[in-house]
Amino acid sequence: LMSTTAETGNLFLGDGVVAIGTALVPGKAIFNGTYDGALSAKEVEVQSKGVVSGTTQASTISVAGKLNTSIEASEMLSIESSGTVTGSVAYRKLEVAKGGELLGTLKQL
Repeated sequence: LMSTTAETGNLFLGDGVVAIGTALVPGKAIFNGTYDGALSAKEVEVQSKGVVSGTTQASTISVAGKLNTSIEASEMLSIESSGTVTGSVAYRKLEVAKGGELLGTLKQL
């Protein structure tokens, strides 16, 4: 069952894809490839092969891969056991699974 409305406003960057630039995503941004640049979304999911670097802003961010540089999660930052978050990190709520890594400057919103 496919619904076209479910895809509206979402971004998916697949494994092996490299993108550089600015992304304004009204819905969910899912990364399993490499993204470098400015990113603003409602929800960000960095999957196990995903590497996102630059300025990332979202309500909720979940990381199973790598998220670097400047990160702001206005609601929740969730780091899975395979996830690594590095840089200047601002968050409201934080969840780090056993094995997950958080390195850098932290600020609670």
